[in-house]
Amino acid sequence: MSASPTPSAGGDVKQNEQVHFRFCRECSNLLYPKEDRVNNRLMFTCRTCHVGEPATSYCVYQNKLSTQVGDTAGVTQDVGSDPTVCLPGFCTHCGEEITCFSCGSPSEDSLSEDDYENCSAYSGGGDYAME
Repeated sequence: MSASPTPSAGGDVKQNEQVHFRFCRECSNLLYPKEDRVNNRLMFTCRTCHVGEPATSYCVYQNKLSTQVGDTAGVTQDVGSDPTVCLPGFCTHCGEEITCFSCGSPSEDSLSEDDYENCSAYSGGGDYAME
């Protein structure tokens, strides 16, 4: 048997080279690669409930040293959907991103003139009117 794929399998090679995470159908934990020594084949087995399934791909680890990995560094497409990342606060008076704790934090009823001295829209008593 040849270790390298045949040229006719062109598109399938990319599919088989990728490492996919598998999850247990019983407890939803991650499945880990394990050797089935009796049948001499690769299995993916749950460490919690010991449910296993045969491997569809024999690639369990990749170490890519080419520039292909560098092309995706810094891409943060999924950060927008991450619930642990909060959106920046914006000042209700000037629309700028909040850079100080007191600008925009208290309710509008309790804001005094001293609270606006760090706000870029307030220039110390100019045309800005507090409501």
